[in-house]
Amino acid sequence: MNVAVVVPTIRQDCAEKFLSLWAAELKGARLIFVEDNPKRTFRLGAAEHYCHADIDRDLANSWIVPRRTSACRSYGIWLAWKDGADVIWTLDDDCYPEPGRQGDYLNQVRSALAREVPPGEWVSTLPPGFPLYPRGYPYQLRDEKRPVMMNHGLWSNVPDLDGLTQKANPDVRLPPARECRVIPYGAFFPMCVMNLAWRRDMTPALYMLLMGQDAQGRKWGYDRFDDIWAGLFVKRITDHLGWAITSGPPSVHHSKASNADTNIRLEAAGIAVHEEFWKHIRDAPLTAKTVTGCYLELAEAVATFSAQPYWPRLAWAMRCWAHLFGE
Repeated sequence: MNVAVVVPTIRQDCAEKFLSLWAAELKGARLIFVEDNPKRTFRLGAAEHYCHADIDRDLANSWIVPRRTSACRSYGIWLAWKDGADVIWTLDDDCYPEPGRQGDYLNQVRSALAREVPPGEWVSTLPPGFPLYPRGYPYQLRDEKRPVMMNHGLWSNVPDLDGLTQKANPDVRLPPARECRVIPYGAFFPMCVMNLAWRRDMTPALYMLLMGQDAQGRKWGYDRFDDIWAGLFVKRITDHLGWAITSGPPSVHHSKASNADTNIRLEAAGIAVHEEFWKHIRDAPLTAKTVTGCYLELAEAVATFSAQPYWPRLAWAMRCWAHLFGE
């Protein structure tokens, strides 16, 4: 499986450090940087390097890729898909190999996405790995497997917390992640996109939503929920199509904590909405048989969530994204 790695950036020092620390690990992968600026402001000799001007040139509806937010990575995700990547892995520019644990990251990603796991409707009460099934476990499900379509990679050091939690717990740090878990069938999870890999077929659902501002500098009204809300769509679709998502290694080192006060301000509007939005998506009907078809159905649900103009606009952006993939 050929791998493309997508990294949003606005910081030359982080981008250069990323290239230096990942050089040995990412040999053989296509490396795509999306700089969140109108024009390239620095040079990256060892990687593809794009900016707003490239987005505006390549996409007829370039407004769907927001600016001044890491959600600009959507352009790199689309490029990776368009050019035939089997696996797309996106990382933040301040996420690096675990100190002292470098080695074989690409194979870890490939292996994570080559797994098959039991169906999630029933859970065995016998110990993990026990070769038999308990009484009452349906025979019809005993040999069924679900392909893993996405691996939600984890990280050490700085945790991914909302601003309020971060401010109350500024010194919390994480060890490297070692345990792999299957996200239960029918359950949601807080999808963080700073270490996330998926199979090519999932890409129509991996649009990072309208956050930050548009190309004219107008605020969309929400921020830091692009990956969280995208995760709602991804999980509904994988459950509906009989696929699975795992969370675990490969673990990366998240080196920097963002500013808690800034995060509190950026997240305020989204936190209030999120308490109801996830339930709205949970209850949205799905009937389509493809990722793109399901995504278009969820766009219709988004359009009816609220009378505020953001939601029909977001639904329109989701439709524009979906149509990039042929439906």
